Amino acid sequence: MALAGESGWNEETFGYYSSIIRQLPETHSRLIDGCTKDGIAKMDTETKAQTERDTSMSADEAARDVCRRMIKGIASGEVTYEVYRKWLDTPDDEKVRFPDYQ
Repeated sequence: MALAGESGWNEETFGYYSSIIRQLPETHSRLIDGCTKDGIAKMDTETKAQTERDTSMSADEAARDVCRRMIKGIASGEVTYEVYRKWLDTPDDEKVRFPDYQ
């Protein structure tokens, strides 16, 4: 299951998946893996290189970090649909990192 398509989740889909994320912690690693795979697949060579320069991590590690923070944030209830949409709709060069939710 991918974390979201090109335009992200709508509010109904976010609500559905966020309830699964909160109720079934065992799904987190699979969701993080799918999100990471999709994120890397959408990056072109320049985006990967820029990500590595900006984060001092490989593009794969950076994508996994974003996905992990998002899933853990959704699980904690801190990443709401509004937070998610604001992050998703922000241009890549202006995005801020999600806090490291536990």
